[in-house]
Amino acid sequence: MRKASAAKRSGLKGKAVWCGHQEAGMTRKSVAEYVERMYEANLNTIVVHLKGGGGDLFWPSKLFPEAVAPGYESFDLPAALLAECRKRGMQMHVWFIDYFEGANGVAYKKHPDWAALSPKGLPTSEEILRGRKFGAIWMCPARRPGYTDQWLVPAIEEFARMYDVDAMHHDYIRYPGDIAPDTYCFCDYCLEQIPKFNSYYYETYPNEPFHHHSYDRAHLEAHWEPGPRVLPANWDRLPREMKGRFLLHGSFFQGGLYDLDYFFYTYRTYWVTRFAREAAEAVRKVKPKMEMSAAVFKNPIHSGRFIGQDWRTWAPYVEYCMPMNYRDHIPGDFETYLHLLREVILRQKNDWARDFKHFWPGFAVNMLFDEEERPLARLQSLLDGNASAPEIEADFEKIGPRLKIAARDLHGRIRAWLKKSGQKDFEKERRGIAADFSAFRKNIPPSYWPKEKLVRTIECVKATGVEGLVMFCEGHLPHYGLYDVVKEAFSDTLVQNKICDHEIILDGKG
Repeated sequence: MRKASAAKRSGLKGKAVWCGHQEAGMTRKSVAEYVERMYEANLNTIVVHLKGGGGDLFWPSKLFPEAVAPGYESFDLPAALLAECRKRGMQMHVWFIDYFEGANGVAYKKHPDWAALSPKGLPTSEEILRGRKFGAIWMCPARRPGYTDQWLVPAIEEFARMYDVDAMHHDYIRYPGDIAPDTYCFCDYCLEQIPKFNSYYYETYPNEPFHHHSYDRAHLEAHWEPGPRVLPANWDRLPREMKGRFLLHGSFFQGGLYDLDYFFYTYRTYWVTRFAREAAEAVRKVKPKMEMSAAVFKNPIHSGRFIGQDWRTWAPYVEYCMPMNYRDHIPGDFETYLHLLREVILRQKNDWARDFKHFWPGFAVNMLFDEEERPLARLQSLLDGNASAPEIEADFEKIGPRLKIAARDLHGRIRAWLKKSGQKDFEKERRGIAADFSAFRKNIPPSYWPKEKLVRTIECVKATGVEGLVMFCEGHLPHYGLYDVVKEAFSDTLVQNKICDHEIILDGKG
């Protein structure tokens, strides 16, 4: 182990990585080796996953022992990780998956009423995503008492009380977005609270319409000040689905604009932000100096509308803002990604995240290799099927140069086989070729992956003048053979003046 140094190298203060609990193992020796390999790569902050998306807890919780994953009631993983980080002068943030719970998770099994529901009264597990049942559960952020105040905040507070980590880290601090962004939540609590929260009637006179005394202005919506009753007269008789449709698609004024979606989205952003505040207050109560961090979507204006995550307002409750500037969140090929990544980071840095104490933008390592990964799956499907030689050859050429570097023999066999098109041995050999290619895909040599993609991405982020960056995730570094690249990128090497053939201007004006 190198001697820990307070002044780490490169132009970045924060060199962080999201990492898992499984890779750390369940012995002091395996944990030490895990942290050491990250330290040797010049990483100085780990954001380690200790509350899972299935509802499992990976520490010996006394508050929720039934949710502790097997083995972690006896092996104190956070204590082991923290000890190894402290030996090396590294920071440790504890990564919680907040509102995403497994259908078999203890919280949902014990309290199914805490789940977010659609207007049909169904949980997210019943949604269809890409032709299959979604299966997982999202919990309602608004419900009180409910998952937020009875489970999530207490778990965060317990962890903060038990361990002196540097920060508690939020992930999935939002409503669902990939399955049905406008559908949740219409549980019993929200059906009652959305009208109250938005003052759709006066509780003192719940049935009084309170129409404006004089509709004397050109625009109907200009008469909003008295706050008329918004709910239709037959509200109490409407079934859940009709109530949900009205609360999302209805009008503030009968015959007016269809504008109630604004109030629906405001309700959701309020409760997500309120949770960020409540979590911070709970942590600061037991550990006043402990900080909070959060993985957020790249654009808070868009994410506020679609998933209730307007993180621009979180600076009082979250010290570390870590936007997930992943390739699947930014359009285009790799070159386009680098150009847009620069633009997005500068916008975040100079505008949306300017009030945060720390701004460490993130990116996903595995997604950098989309152009190399997708053709492998496509070619495999062609080899396994009945595709003709010309069809196969067209996709083969996309990966041919890299395949020749990583697996020269396999490249030669496929090339020779394609030349047999139309001969009797062509179909006879197809199965063997497909099997060989499948074996290659299960153990792809690191030389197949263009490591310069990671180098250029890190340089692009560094050149925007940010304080730190965070990568998703540690497990991808050995998979793609990138540990040496990270070590070098975070050493004393100078940042290039030009990235992607564009001048990098740090004041956000270029």
